[in-house]
Amino acid sequence: MRSFIWIILLLTTSSNVRAQGVFVNYDIDTSVYRVGEPLDLWVDFLTSGSDDAGSVFWNNAEVERFGSDDYFLVERELDFGTEDFLRFVAYASVKILSVREIGPYYKITSLMEFAPKNRRSQVQYTFHVYAGRANDKLKLFNALPINTELHLSTTTVGYIRYHYLKSHEFDSELAQKQSAFLSDFSSAFEVPIDTVDYYFAPTNEQINELRGFAFLIGASGKEIPSGKSEPEYRIVYSAGLDEYYPHELIHVLINPHYPNAHLWALEGLATYYGMSRGKDLDWHLKKVNAHLSDHPEIDLGNMLELRSLDQYTDYRYALGGFVMRKAYERGGVELIKQLLSAGSSDADYYSATEKYLGIERSALDAWIRRELTSEYGAHRE
Repeated sequence: MRSFIWIILLLTTSSNVRAQGVFVNYDIDTSVYRVGEPLDLWVDFLTSGSDDAGSVFWNNAEVERFGSDDYFLVERELDFGTEDFLRFVAYASVKILSVREIGPYYKITSLMEFAPKNRRSQVQYTFHVYAGRANDKLKLFNALPINTELHLSTTTVGYIRYHYLKSHEFDSELAQKQSAFLSDFSSAFEVPIDTVDYYFAPTNEQINELRGFAFLIGASGKEIPSGKSEPEYRIVYSAGLDEYYPHELIHVLINPHYPNAHLWALEGLATYYGMSRGKDLDWHLKKVNAHLSDHPEIDLGNMLELRSLDQYTDYRYALGGFVMRKAYERGGVELIKQLLSAGSSDADYYSATEKYLGIERSALDAWIRRELTSEYGAHRE
């Protein structure tokens, strides 16, 4: 058994990095609690040194599904572009807070943080994984499939496998509407369709808990409807939007077939057809129109530098959707496909608006403002 005080991981890769290591909370006494085996498994994984080496501690089903680099789903929230998450752990501290028996599994809760700077903590997330038996051996599991098994109901409608809290009264009409949308969109854009796992709950906090996060950096502020997709794994998360939020399903269908599409093209397409934050494109554009009227100094010739207008509306969704709508009006789905295929750089996107919509970059500001004012009226405070 390991000491229940702390265990230091000596994987330092920079002389500027402080407080690296894996620490076990002092109250996890393996002489009292029967948690020594899962605790050792988790520590062995964290200290294995690389994703490839760590995969032997994980269950085979998830390694085969997600690959030997991405099987640990938590890493997708914080890897800063690193190719090997377990090497990245050398820059952080992982504090193991508890190991609890939950039915046939052990729920292991940990905290990940960087060394404090300027008297401010840098906690990234508090998360949990599970340990359980797979082929008679104790292995690690992501929280999502175990939480799905333990806490959710599942209903399949068409190609969508809905997962939701057992307390929720499933709305078959909305589910059928979204299933029909998925089929129609797949046909219109000539992209294949396959089963999608669609997780939804009333709040983003509940969605994060299902994914294994008790705390996730950036989760402050007002709870608003939101979604997230993992197209490569055909998983969608929807918070506050129940059985109908096609925005993320569009990403699942489109993103794999347009890997070099510009982000504004992808998000614009998903917003034009499938809303953003649960609101349709018109709702967002009315706000953008009013904001632009109040701020003539904003230069839409550099619109790709703009970020969020507020917590609900992001320029790339709203103005990206506006560009996609204009493309559809001019040339239908085929012209939208041209924009998606135009390239991923900002220069590619500006060139595409000129080539396919006939609007030079220098004319974007006047054109967008004029079109929005024509559609939504001049703003009056």
